[in-house]
Amino acid sequence: MIRKLALAVSYVLAFAYILSILLPAFYCYSHGCKGPGELDAFMPAFAFTPLGVIATVFSLQDAVRHIRQRQAPSLFWPLAIIFSIVLLGVLVLVAIIIVLTALHR
Repeated sequence: MIRKLALAVSYVLAFAYILSILLPAFYCYSHGCKGPGELDAFMPAFAFTPLGVIATVFSLQDAVRHIRQRQAPSLFWPLAIIFSIVLLGVLVLVAIIIVLTALHR
């Protein structure tokens, strides 16, 4: 029971993290972000990154487990793909920050 509750919380946090990335991105795409002041809309996503990544990892692990057990694969394949893309994006973001920090010195 507690495991299912933890997974439900993990899925909710993962989707909240994904929405905190996507909503400002859609806004910038439709209205055009013209300066650094408008990029402040992404700050909740940056602040939420540690918790969001952990929740996304647990959600991806659960989705892969369901795919391996062949439980409703049509539902869990898109989830696994979305979670994988988000985790790869975060990995690239962290790598870019590390490279820019190292080159700045």
